[in-house]
Amino acid sequence: MAAPAMVRTQKFLCALASGPTIVSADFIDACLKDGEIPEMKDFLLKDPASEKKFKLKLHDIVTRAKANKRSLLRRVPVYCTAAIPNGSDTYKAIVEANSGMFKIFDGKPTIKPTNPEDDDGPAEPVYLLTGTRPDERKLWPKFTEMAKAGNMIPRIVSSEWLLDVAMSQQLKWSNVYLAKES
Repeated sequence: MAAPAMVRTQKFLCALASGPTIVSADFIDACLKDGEIPEMKDFLLKDPASEKKFKLKLHDIVTRAKANKRSLLRRVPVYCTAAIPNGSDTYKAIVEANSGMFKIFDGKPTIKPTNPEDDDGPAEPVYLLTGTRPDERKLWPKFTEMAKAGNMIPRIVSSEWLLDVAMSQQLKWSNVYLAKES
């Protein structure tokens, strides 16, 4: 994958899920100039500014992505409001590139109600990616109710959660990702 820097764009994060060798955009220029493919190792992306900004090392991210084999979000249900800023398709692509389960949440329950004693294991988290517009906020109580009825832990989060998880290639959690009313 060729990129000018570590970026949190849909294309970069989707491609990152496969653990590619990441080269600088200069690699493409060299290919065009010389008419042949140069040694990739001479063009590996180095981006200390972004590594500092994201508090991540590119080498570590790619190593984790290779180990994850595009399955970072396997069995992780991620719902999204239809009106989320930047569009739900952006987040759908990132979730699916990491083998997650993606659905638009419109307020209608889609999780089967489950008694905790009938569940195979402990309650697992379920995520709702959302903005903070009034039409999105009105879905939050319905999502919480649906998740709890399904013996799941509701996490109503900003898109930052997904972008950070996909960039780091680690399924992590912190309350800083919780969506807050503006």
